[in-house]
Amino acid sequence: MTLSINKLPFLILIIFSFFSCAGEKRVQFGVYGTGSVLLAKSSASQEGLLDFSAPKKLEYRFDDIFSVPHNSSLQIHYEFSFPLPQGIRDNFSLVLRTGSVSWELPVDFEGVCFYSIPVDDSFDGQFSISLEPPTSPNGRSFQAPNEKTGMNPAPVFRIRSISFTERFFGFSNTDPGIFISTPFVYRQESDPGFVIDVPSSFWPAPLFVGVNASFNGEAVLELAGRRYETLPGTGSIVFSPSVFSAGGNAALTGTDIKSFYINARNEPAAFPRPIVADPALVIEWPRESWRNTRYEVFSWDRLETRPLRQPPVLIFDYADYRVQDRMLKRLAFFVEKAGFRGRMMQDHEIAHLHGWNAHDYRAEDLARFFDTARKTNFPLLEEERELERILLNEEIIRETPNGIVAGNGAIISISRESTDSLRYRFMAHEGFHGLFFIDEDFREFSRQRWEQFSAEAKRFLIGFFMLQQYDVEDEYLLVNEFMAHVLQQSVSQAADYFGRQLPLRLEPTIYASWLPQKNAASGTWPSLAAAFTSEAQAFSAYVNRRWGLAAGRVWGLRIR
Repeated sequence: MTLSINKLPFLILIIFSFFSCAGEKRVQFGVYGTGSVLLAKSSASQEGLLDFSAPKKLEYRFDDIFSVPHNSSLQIHYEFSFPLPQGIRDNFSLVLRTGSVSWELPVDFEGVCFYSIPVDDSFDGQFSISLEPPTSPNGRSFQAPNEKTGMNPAPVFRIRSISFTERFFGFSNTDPGIFISTPFVYRQESDPGFVIDVPSSFWPAPLFVGVNASFNGEAVLELAGRRYETLPGTGSIVFSPSVFSAGGNAALTGTDIKSFYINARNEPAAFPRPIVADPALVIEWPRESWRNTRYEVFSWDRLETRPLRQPPVLIFDYADYRVQDRMLKRLAFFVEKAGFRGRMMQDHEIAHLHGWNAHDYRAEDLARFFDTARKTNFPLLEEERELERILLNEEIIRETPNGIVAGNGAIISISRESTDSLRYRFMAHEGFHGLFFIDEDFREFSRQRWEQFSAEAKRFLIGFFMLQQYDVEDEYLLVNEFMAHVLQQSVSQAADYFGRQLPLRLEPTIYASWLPQKNAASGTWPSLAAAFTSEAQAFSAYVNRRWGLAAGRVWGLRIR
């Protein structure tokens, strides 16, 4: 066969490519987060094994279709055949190299480790892992075991998988035998705790920083110039990447910190997907950081992060009462208002009537409202249709062939038109309603407290609820409001609120006869003060045991 001169260079290129890749084989461990194939340059690399008795460099490259996923980290999942002895840990480094950048892998753990390093477009898909020859404490090279010396076997490093994940920095040691870590995490020198200090080159800009931390006891987070102090019973901090436009620097002080990491995105989650946040953060959330000018949607962080994830409680914060009314006023009359319950009221029928300044609804009532509207072809407002779509997306209500049915969870709301002090009061009141909706044990405890409540205090409270237009024939509603009114302020405030403030509001009304004897000298109702203080103490102790909360508080943070 005769080859033409112009075809010869092409053939040489094919032959060279064949021989240069002939020694590369696909790795035998898992590779995730990319459609590319990971190739190994030796049999040890293919298996992902480094034997400490005869250390070799493990070398890899992704195939030619590889590209770096956006805002990602390269994560290596690895383990040792047995925990490394202290002498070995002190005398070697396990190094991951990507081009000219070197990263030292953690070795001081038991179980498996997930270590993530940031990568960007400069990463060409080639990396290596090498072991610097270790020495024993007496300076001799580490040797393989043999019958004569009787030495312990040399440990073996094994790669379990390689993957690309969303970029984050920090660590987690919450699950026994699983250690997750990244670079740029340091122990604080002065106070117990950790600092995450990420060079600006590893963060996209502009960015929104999120935080996730768990701990026993109390902790203090410092981020973006603000200080977040946790309150007793909190145990975790969760901020979605939605509000803080800041550098990659955060400090967490506290004892027994289990996990602490930060991540960032170029833009927040798309509205109206809920932002996971503590209720105190919802109250203090900068209005200019809302993703929608009319309202913002949050999900209660405490329910998202408990060991067994709870049904969601969505928190709506509205620009003013008018916006809130357009979404929730008709629902209030349908669910709670005496004389209106179960009826779809036209706008003109309730325009002159007051709804609520803050709201709370369980999945069952939300489903009933929207199912009734659909089956009767009732003309809901666009804002009510928005709510329906949000509830369906979050599976608080669900579509079925027979109509809309309840899913899991509840919603609560407050408004920016309320004063700051009322926003905290309303958040406590509505927050405990949210827990009541999703927690059967809490409902049962509340029912038992209502049943043993003194007759005169119960009569007074029913009179007050009638003044507020609650349907007091509904025992579920009655018990729920009893609980929330008792818990909406601290135990120390219960005596004045129920022994003076509320009776004074009832005194000039047709329900004045429902009040017990007044103390003329003090102008108060001592029997009510005593009865409700006792209930506040009992309820506060319960929510503290069950949720780590307290009367007057459903938040876990104090913001400075």
